[in-house]
Amino acid sequence: MTLHEGENLVDGLAVMVVRRRARRIILRVKADGSVWVTVPLRGGTLKAAAAFLAEKWDWMLRTRWRVLARPAAPPAPAATPFDILSLQALLDALMGNWAARLGEADVTWKIRDMKTRWGVCNYVRRRVTYATQLALKPRELVEYVVVHELTHLRAHGHGPAFQALMDARLPGWRALRRRLNAR
Repeated sequence: MTLHEGENLVDGLAVMVVRRRARRIILRVKADGSVWVTVPLRGGTLKAAAAFLAEKWDWMLRTRWRVLARPAAPPAPAATPFDILSLQALLDALMGNWAARLGEADVTWKIRDMKTRWGVCNYVRRRVTYATQLALKPRELVEYVVVHELTHLRAHGHGPAFQALMDARLPGWRALRRRLNAR
């Protein structure tokens, strides 16, 4: 089996191959049943991806069958323009309050649609991006995300230093994280 970037037809099944920053080759079966293979930009080859796909082919077929047999989940509610305006006002207040409390000056922020993250911190540019879906969450969960992202200005990963800072800044943050990520 040989693969190329883009859509491939493998045993009558469409397989989308993309190259992007990744640590390893990733095989995904999405909720619509589509099959995606991610190949790392550095150190990943299409030949290795083809071998990986061949090795995992039976698993992929079983998983795809289960996904397609599952009843479709209702679409997640979308934030309305009013919800987003409310979120902007809330974030403006929370960012000002928490940035001052934590001694973090010159932090900019924005809101954008993100599918897999609640927030992202670029500590070099001192910019935080929040997901529009936060507009549908209660204030205390939005506040947790604000503190979480501002903490990344001091501790860049999620290791012990980050966790110690979060413990000092927002006791009980782990319970808030569980609530935020509960489906």
